[in-house]
Amino acid sequence: MKDLTISEEIRPLLKKPFGKVFKGKDLKPAEEIKKNLKGEKVIVVGDVTLKNILAVGIKPSLAIIDLKTKRKIKKNSVFKEKVAKVKNPPGMITKDLWDKIHESMGKKGSLIVVDGEEDLAVLPCIIEADWDSVVLYGQPDEGIVLVRVTEEKKFDAGTIIKMILDQEKWKLKLEEKR
Repeated sequence: MKDLTISEEIRPLLKKPFGKVFKGKDLKPAEEIKKNLKGEKVIVVGDVTLKNILAVGIKPSLAIIDLKTKRKIKKNSVFKEKVAKVKNPPGMITKDLWDKIHESMGKKGSLIVVDGEEDLAVLPCIIEADWDSVVLYGQPDEGIVLVRVTEEKKFDAGTIIKMILDQEKWKLKLEEKR
């Protein structure tokens, strides 16, 4: 896999939630999500989502944050020493980020701190997660999205990745003709 850059044409596809949106402010969405969990492996993308999930007692097996909201996530009993740092510019999914997600999936209590932006990490998280895992991420001004990882969700995330890859091939062909 190589670094992927998301074009403006594909960005609208990413605005639509991949799963069920638990609406509300503060801890309300996290509390509702906790009631809907049945012991699944939980993966969290986003600082505020992680803060709220931890506040209601959910212990994720993997969390990806960028510290943009100036939240301090301490090494605690949830994350221990398993902290990876990776660069990932806005609008991209770097090979390094994807590799760190892949490496962290088999571990418990991993934290990836992104220098840049972590929003697009949801796609590789869905693709790399075990079946029936849960991926949680924030939906701006709405709440928290819960994605149950199924064949359909992996296919949807893979389709977007394929579109990104094809878009890059298409751009290369255009550049060759110039």
